[in-house]
Amino acid sequence: MSKTKILTKRLYLNASWLFGGKTASSVFSALQTVVVARMLGVSDYGLLALIIAYVDILNQFFDFRVWETATKYIGTFWTSGEREKTRSMIKLSYMIDISSGVLALIIAVITAKIASAYLIHSPQAYPLICIYALSLLIDTANSTSDAILRVFDRFKSIAFISSFNNFFRLVLVSVVLYSGMGIKGVLFSFIVASFLGFGIRQWAVSSTLKESEIERWWKSDLNLIRDQWKGIAWFLGNTSLAATIKMAGDNYLGVLALGYFTGKEATAYYKIAQSFSKVMTRIADPLYEAIYPELVRILTTNALKDFKRMLKYTTKNLMKFVIPVAVVILIFSDLIISLVFGKQYLPASNALRIVTIGVVISKVIFWISPALLAIGRPGLRTIVGIISTALYVALLLLLIPKHSFMGAAYAYLAYCVVRTSTSIAALKISLNEKKRLLEISVSPSVNRET
Repeated sequence: MSKTKILTKRLYLNASWLFGGKTASSVFSALQTVVVARMLGVSDYGLLALIIAYVDILNQFFDFRVWETATKYIGTFWTSGEREKTRSMIKLSYMIDISSGVLALIIAVITAKIASAYLIHSPQAYPLICIYALSLLIDTANSTSDAILRVFDRFKSIAFISSFNNFFRLVLVSVVLYSGMGIKGVLFSFIVASFLGFGIRQWAVSSTLKESEIERWWKSDLNLIRDQWKGIAWFLGNTSLAATIKMAGDNYLGVLALGYFTGKEATAYYKIAQSFSKVMTRIADPLYEAIYPELVRILTTNALKDFKRMLKYTTKNLMKFVIPVAVVILIFSDLIISLVFGKQYLPASNALRIVTIGVVISKVIFWISPALLAIGRPGLRTIVGIISTALYVALLLLLIPKHSFMGAAYAYLAYCVVRTSTSIAALKISLNEKKRLLEISVSPSVNRET
């Protein structure tokens, strides 16, 4: 069996575990959305969406996206046989993640009253923001834990944790809503589920590192990776900025802009449109998470041809799943929304169609982000994000006041088109440069042999 086939087989084995876990998680998450939307109604569901969007924006703003840096450097050190540096990188990753979570929590509580008065326009939001902000304490650390599990091929564990956590949250949310606890009960359910997921992840990480003989990482010496600090800082800075920019891709900006300009009802309609488009995102996410550590391994050995083959092969196969789902949503959006959420959400059907087209366009290049990171060009990814997000924000401000949630949908479609085109250009630049550097490194050795 060729090297490419071996790598591809391992990639799809890992992705299949993630896909199974994500599929189960998606089912539980979708059922949760249906239960919450039906039980709360359009107005309260819109308020809940705004609260979650505000806290998650703060999380994105202060989140250093450590999991991407951790995957890159832990994977590189481990593949190169540098065990002690692997331990040091694990320690550094957790330190940064936990610190950013504490900072985000503090800022969320301090700004909650201002956000509820001037952004969400609802005094009721103030205590609810403070409640949901508690999740920031542990959600950041979870990203490093998942990065470690990916590096050590524990995708089965990730799948189990994700699906079980979403199932537990669905049950808890259903109980509190049927008990009449409303939005506050939903948010408390999210927090309890987050703490449970954190505990299970820590057990899985501890078992994984023990099997790999990487114990007591918290006692490791950070000076061991001092030579890499500059590279780590540059990588981390770009991934942090990319996490902030990612707010556009997650539509947090669209949700908050709708809340500010048009109110809770329009926010609820747009949020419903997003929820269905996430079906395609769930299909792509497992490949995204599985392909990144594989690309890091491939480029550590400078196997550029294997790198290109894997990107082409995974994209081709992903589209076989994404396009049929998109076609079904485009044709039956009215029927789907009416049956699942009720006729009160029917105005969201056309917005769903537009967002779906945008998601399909964006998933054509799902591998761009991990590819640029694996090559070591986080700066280019940041530039792509800045360009596309700047356009997105401008369109939101221009279109939402006139066209409400439909304007937000069109803005998102334009964002996807621009991000896709600029990402492809960035990857071509990176691959040409990588190829040139490899040719330079090979040429001297060839000359010496001659």
